[in-house]
Amino acid sequence: MFNHLNFKVMSILYKAIGRTQPGVAGGGQIKYYAGIKREREVSLREMVREISSRSTVTTADAMAVIENFLELIPKFLRNGRTVNLSQLGSFRVNISSKGYDTPDEVGNYSIKRNKISFLPSAEMRENMGTVRYTKYTELSSTLLSNEPDEE
Repeated sequence: MFNHLNFKVMSILYKAIGRTQPGVAGGGQIKYYAGIKREREVSLREMVREISSRSTVTTADAMAVIENFLELIPKFLRNGRTVNLSQLGSFRVNISSKGYDTPDEVGNYSIKRNKISFLPSAEMRENMGTVRYTKYTELSSTLLSNEPDEE
């Protein structure tokens, strides 16, 4: 299926997943929830080939740029900076620490761990707001796998 811009309109496959009730002896009654049917992930090599095919950049050049990009993100994060990637979103480091009664008691030893957070941009969230969902069946899997890749 194609939209007015001639891009294939994809949908996310989901399936029913049974879960027991937490805290109930023996699991209690099983309830079914929608869960994403995960497809194979996109590798870095596949992304690079796609970038190269959509531009005048060679595969080697695209890989070099991405490798530098991947080295720079941690560099900036280690220096306490937020990495804002415009339409994609931002990466930042958050820390978790032990609480104390006074500010003077807080030191390096207070920090338990750090965590990298990603916040999608408003544009990315809006884009994902238009996603279509299709319940996974053997038939839907066969139909979607026979469609051409997005151009």
